[in-house]
Amino acid sequence: MSPQDMRNVLIARTITVIADEGLDKTTTKAIVTGTGINEVYIYRQFDDKEDLLAKAFARLDDELVEKVLQHLPVMYITALDFETRCRAFFSAIWNFLLGNREKCLAFVRYYYSPYFAKHSFKEHRARFMSVVDKFKEAFIEEADVWMILNHILNVMLDFAVKVHHDQMPNEDNYSEHVFRVIYASVKQYFKA
Repeated sequence: MSPQDMRNVLIARTITVIADEGLDKTTTKAIVTGTGINEVYIYRQFDDKEDLLAKAFARLDDELVEKVLQHLPVMYITALDFETRCRAFFSAIWNFLLGNREKCLAFVRYYYSPYFAKHSFKEHRARFMSVVDKFKEAFIEEADVWMILNHILNVMLDFAVKVHHDQMPNEDNYSEHVFRVIYASVKQYFKA
């Protein structure tokens, strides 16, 4: 197995363990279980366990940013009213979160952990600044677009986790409810 393949396997396995067991149980032993990779290779491929956790989160974060940017063009379809464009954009990201249970749960567990603040916040913010820059034109000048987009992400993640834990249904009317909660909370900041 090449070093890059080994890194990819370790990152993928880390995401699985975080999603299934939580960060407290994400030990190096749990990460290598079933991979055929010796624990020592974690320290050959990464600085330490925290570096591996941060790299796993970075992969998830990159994928989320990619999905956001991939679906951003819907926001420029002027034939649709603004709320319809927002709903279409929301639906694409919402469906991504619901369609990737393991990735969503791992993202949330890391994002709300002390590891995130210590090891990943700066890089996360840098990744999402490209998204912030693309959304700025939709908001009034005094709006804190970074804060608004974080609010949207937090609400989506919170409700997606509820669906993944069977606390809420995975139904269209629930999706519409989540959209309404988000849209109502941010529409005051949209340009006319």
